[in-house]
Formats: sequence, structure tokens, C-alpha cells
Amino acid sequence: MIGSVIEAKQKAKILAGARAVGDAFLTVTVSTSRLDDWRVVAPTFLNSEFNRLTKETGVSREAKRLLQADLDYVLDLLKYDVTPGTEGLAVFADRQGGFFERIELPFRLMNRLMIEPSPYVRPVVHAIALLEPFVLAQVSRDESSLYLVDEWGASQEDELTGPWLRSSDPETGEMSVKRYYAAARQDSLVDLHFKEVGASLGNLIESSGVKRAALCAQHDIASGFRRSLPAGVAAKIVAEIPFDAAATTGQMVVNARQAIEKARQEELAALADRIKEGLGKGGHGIAGFDDVLGAVARHQVQTLLVDRNYRVPGWRCLDCAWAGLTAAERCPACGGGTAPVGDVVGEIVRLAILQNGQVEVGEDIPVLDELGGVAGVLRYG
Repeated sequence: MIGSVIEAKQKAKILAGARAVGDAFLTVTVSTSRLDDWRVVAPTFLNSEFNRLTKETGVSREAKRLLQADLDYVLDLLKYDVTPGTEGLAVFADRQGGFFERIELPFRLMNRLMIEPSPYVRPVVHAIALLEPFVLAQVSRDESSLYLVDEWGASQEDELTGPWLRSSDPETGEMSVKRYYAAARQDSLVDLHFKEVGASLGNLIESSGVKRAALCAQHDIASGFRRSLPAGVAAKIVAEIPFDAAATTGQMVVNARQAIEKARQEELAALADRIKEGLGKGGHGIAGFDDVLGAVARHQVQTLLVDRNYRVPGWRCLDCAWAGLTAAERCPACGGGTAPVGDVVGEIVRLAILQNGQVEVGEDIPVLDELGGVAGVLRYG
């Protein structure tokens, strides 16, 4: 199973650079969620799609035989060797070239089979976004907890008790008269607790390398806690959920994950706005399939933004970085051979990964739709 964003990025880079030794790579993605009857649905779909694609693409009898061996291996894997808890499985195979990669994920994938010159990397790119961990801070006036959350679950990293409770008798829970009157300074004790939690939160954010944090607290507590934080730590808190005493930790984590994803999409919407503003001569924005592909081919794209649902069939060159929406027997750029691909946008993504570009996946972003479903930030204007 993929356990971290770093591992997912490493696998994406390997897959993006792989090329079939034989006629093509077999890429398979399936849902293995208990919500789906996948042990019946997945094999039926994969066999049907395999027969359709091999017929449409006109692969040779020998190539079909080798691809069928790859598919049979995948079907055996589905039957006997899926790790419990896996919700989605991606398999990339060119056994003729000795290449086989399986990726198990904690979320469902769309059932898909592709036969193309290179692995189809977009499912892994989407996984990178969903696997991004974050810190969840549950804060109250006297007791607070910090969690490190990813798609596999949440681990409690710290539990902090405020000075109000620490001043009580550990056996009876009662305060001495002296400490009782000292509690008149409760607000200052709360402030001290907030500073202690803030320091621990900052350390956890730094040590884990997360980009975002979520805060779970009552509204008035959340406001006071935010004011107590250093600016750099406060900036990491991009989502806030209300405290619910009846909610379990699991429910709190689910709510926080949804809030973080909403915040991430808002960040990407803002990125799309900046790209739109930067279009034109001298700007750092680029948009539309042809312009973005050209910029990627010239190694100019620093950040690529694609709509998750924007997929379109096309063609790619087998020798250079050219790809297009219309059929071409020979590459118009280098004269090399071409091959059809089920999702030519995936070629832009693959090339961006090879160039160490940052790839972001957006969804339901109106400005990105206006920009043609694919856009980018240039390394230089």
C-alpha cells in the first residue's frame, strides 16, 4: 500500500518515465471497496474492455497474447491477493519488459483499462492530492489534542492539559483555597494553555511537513486560540469545524477531512484566477490544451492545473513530446510514429511529472472550465 505522499510521487515519476518494451502497457484501475460487488463486477468489466480495445486498436495476435497474459495476472491478483482495507487498486504491467507495479489505495477508483505506450499516471496523481496529510487540532480551554491525519486514518500525536487542571489535586480533583482564588486569573491560564498548544502545534507542523491544518473548537475558543498563534502557524490553519461533544474521534476526522478538501479546492480556484489574470504576453499564465502542451514540451510549466473530469481521446508521438487531439499517421513535430491514447490530457500530466513540475487536480472550478480544463503557471513569463 502507498503510505505517504513522498512514496506516491516517487512511483508517479517512475511510471511517467516507463515505456513499453513490447507493443503497449496495460493499465488497470478498479474499485475494491466493500460497497461494490467488485469480485464479480471488476473481472467482467476488464475482460469486456480488453476485448473491445484490442479489437479497436488492431494489435497483432502476438501482442494480444502478451497483453492477455498481463491481464490474467491482474485477474489472479484481484482474486487472491488484495490487501484487506484496500478501496482502490491500480496495476501497471508490461511483463515482456519485466515491469509490474501495483498500487493499493484507501479510496475508490473508477474501473478503467487502458492499452497504451506508457502507463496512465493520472490515477496516481489524483492519489497524491488525496493522500496529502494534515494536522487536526482539537482545542478547549483546559484539554486539547493534536492528530496527524492522512487517508489511512489518524494518530494522536499530543495531548495537552491546561494549567487549570494541572493545579488540581490528582486524587480528588479539588483545588486548594489558594489555588481557587488564583483561578480568578482563569483567562490568563487559558491563554497560557493556548500558547502551549500553539507551540506543540507548530512543532508538529514543522516535523511532519504538512501544508495544512484544521481546527476543531467552539467558535469563541477558536477565535481566542487563533489570536494566540504565531503568524506562520495560524496561516497553516485553513479549515475550521465546530466542536461536538457527542461526536467520536472518527466523526471529527471525517468532518475535518471534508473541510480540508474544500479549502484545498478553494486554493486551486484562487490559483485558476491568478492564471487567468496572467494570460497574455509577458504573463506567467497559460491555458488551453494546445498552448499548455506546447509550454510543457518546452519545459516551461512550473505548476500544471487540470480538471479531474477533463479527459479527451487523442494521439501521441512514440518518439517525442508531441500529442494532439486529431489523428496523425506521422508526428508533425519529428516525423515519428504515432499511437492513439484514451486520454491525451494524461500525456500533458505525464510530461509535467517527468519535468518535476507540480501537478494540481481541481474539481468544479468554473474559471478552470473557462480556461479549457487545463492551465498552468510558467516558470518565466
